[in-house]
Amino acid sequence: MSYKLILPFFPEELRELLLDPSISDLMINGTTGVYADRGGVVEHIPLATPYTNDRLQAAIERVARILGQDLTSQNPILNTCLPDGSRVAVVGAPSSIHGPTRTVRKFNRWFRSDELIASGSLAAEVRDIVVELVSQKKNGIISGGTGSGKTTLMKALLDHVPLNERLVVIEQPAELKIAHPNVVRWEAVEAIPGQVAVTPSQLLAAALRHRPDRIIMGEIRDECGYDLLQAMNTGHGGTLSTIHAKSAWDALNRLSDLARSARPNLNHAFVRSETAEAIDFVLYCERNAAGRRRVRELIAVTGYAHADQSFQTEEIYRAPADAAERPDVR
Repeated sequence: MSYKLILPFFPEELRELLLDPSISDLMINGTTGVYADRGGVVEHIPLATPYTNDRLQAAIERVARILGQDLTSQNPILNTCLPDGSRVAVVGAPSSIHGPTRTVRKFNRWFRSDELIASGSLAAEVRDIVVELVSQKKNGIISGGTGSGKTTLMKALLDHVPLNERLVVIEQPAELKIAHPNVVRWEAVEAIPGQVAVTPSQLLAAALRHRPDRIIMGEIRDECGYDLLQAMNTGHGGTLSTIHAKSAWDALNRLSDLARSARPNLNHAFVRSETAEAIDFVLYCERNAAGRRRVRELIAVTGYAHADQSFQTEEIYRAPADAAERPDVR
């Protein structure tokens, strides 16, 4: 299905923005304004011809149907992907007060690790260390905030996984484009009329029966973190996933908290020690105020101290501070 099949449903000015390769995120706040992220900087895009909420709602509903989903007052939240891999998130009526809110994380192309190094997003020494860890089938997490480059980095690292390995990739929504010939791509879906929910936890359980060499989890969002820890701690090495966190060390806290939310009866220290046992390394990606994306931290997880209930880690790499972060800059 061609990406251009959906363009006729939108006003001409929005079509041009959707096709603009310099835009990474396009944000339509109902009829109150259109904003775009260019190079990490968000700018307001004035439109010469205003459009109505009814037109925008109709366009989004038709696009949702083409993509096999429905956007209705009973199901006002949509998270899916366009045919080119761009992520689409919509919140419609009655939840979105000033008309449907639509945000597109545009896919322009995937970057190789060499390109990330050349752009300054990734230090060569970090790439080499992590590629060696990946080759040893160590388990890792890529952490960071929204738009920090987590998925881009994961795809670049997966390029270094041997092509003869079988990968089971679980996402919500599906977006990774992986070149391996023996790759299985699964997508968790929300419940909608006529379709039951398929959760990441269900897909993780299924993955164990499909002889994976590696399980790749697009993002750890909820209690599936517990199931992922169990998979890693029962011999399934080489797992790679992403998680929202504010530092590499915080990613371990967040993963253990998500895992414990699935089993609140389990001892807090036990879940944290299981996390330390499962995870071998953590990367942290950031996007600074100027829009620059880079890998800020790489830590190795060496154990768990029950005495003070803390993760034991070793800092392998920390990026030098930007000029704006240095306290002696005048």
